[in-house]
Amino acid sequence: MTGAPFLLVAAVSRAHERGWQGIRINANLYATGHWRCRVFVPEPGEVDEGSVPRESNVLLAYSSAGRDDVFHDGRTDWTVETLADRFIELARPFAPASGSDPAYAAWLDELRRRTGGGAFLMYEDSMSRQTMWRERGLVSLLYAHPEAAAADATGAVDENGWTLDGTMPVPPAR
Repeated sequence: MTGAPFLLVAAVSRAHERGWQGIRINANLYATGHWRCRVFVPEPGEVDEGSVPRESNVLLAYSSAGRDDVFHDGRTDWTVETLADRFIELARPFAPASGSDPAYAAWLDELRRRTGGGAFLMYEDSMSRQTMWRERGLVSLLYAHPEAAAADATGAVDENGWTLDGTMPVPPAR
């Protein structure tokens, strides 16, 4: 997987670098196999429902079915910088967007480091027999290149014998 998913994760990280740590991204697979994400700004004090974070103030709802037409406006020449600019522009009305969230920013930085600039999936229960997000507290990593996957492999397994390669803990709650 390449293209828009990696750009979108990188753009959220770039927005963090520019002082907008209140912007978050959640991603999973749709039943058709398309990677989809929501870029959003959670409200302070908002409580997650179960172990699924609430996604208030959605800035973008994207599916890889739309390819590089991220905002469904015909534009396909997005870069990390132009996407970060757009997220910040859309987030300005939400005060929490410019707030500090160092734990989430560090989590996203670690994800990007381990994947070589890749992305992630928060498998929903119906999407994986391993129920990554809710029961195991893990996200599945999507590596930008095979070398990053090989460098990140540890051979570790959990108490059920399932591999921990290609995973990391879910993002911290706000």
